[in-house]
Amino acid sequence: MKSLLKDELDQMWETFDYKWFVSNDPIQMLHKIQRVPDSSIADIEICAMLIAMVSWGQPNSIIYAANVLMSQCEWKPYYYIKFGDFYDIPDELNIYRTLTGKAFKEVCHLLRRFYSRNSSVKEYLKKHSITFDDLLISLCNLYEPARLGSPYRNSACMRINMLLRWMVRQDEIDLGLWQTDFIKPENLYAIMSPHVAQQAQRIGFISYPKESWKAVMELTHVYRQWDIKDPLKYDFILTTQNFK
Repeated sequence: MKSLLKDELDQMWETFDYKWFVSNDPIQMLHKIQRVPDSSIADIEICAMLIAMVSWGQPNSIIYAANVLMSQCEWKPYYYIKFGDFYDIPDELNIYRTLTGKAFKEVCHLLRRFYSRNSSVKEYLKKHSITFDDLLISLCNLYEPARLGSPYRNSACMRINMLLRWMVRQDEIDLGLWQTDFIKPENLYAIMSPHVAQQAQRIGFISYPKESWKAVMELTHVYRQWDIKDPLKYDFILTTQNFK
């Protein structure tokens, strides 16, 4: 059964519409900032890390919120962080859904501290023998004020895993800026959205349709059995399809 399903998903991947996906996904914001004149690696990284905080819910709502954030930064997120412009945001401001101004500022403050000492995450990863899981946990700690989850609390860490996909995979969709000898697409974990959890449980990949780190590990195990080099290609199919 699973071998037949793998063949079906592989065929779907062969004809996957990259352009359609990008135009309907928050990743479009990273493609857009790449085209901004004089944008730096740090601009792209910070754009990704800010947008990850609002990347849950309906795609149209996420993209709207992401555009508001980047407009606030005037599409120069590195300077926005470097000069502390975010400190003017009221604590009680609702940034997006449950994300408050206070939590957003606390994450931005941690980013400001990092970028005051480093030119980019990309360069930092090149200079240090950071493993993929070390990077994952560091991001969990960075996002603690915004409550993006942690494997230690059995959270699915959907937005953190999505950010890692954006920055580690490299093709027509993802950017691959954070790839190193220790951090590769084969290390990525499944992005466990509610839709993916339902799809994965329906076709027998996970034991129950609940977004948790246990479910992430179950689904990732299936993906890696099928393609050790690029396991998350199957995530695109589960994200965009409905299986009966």
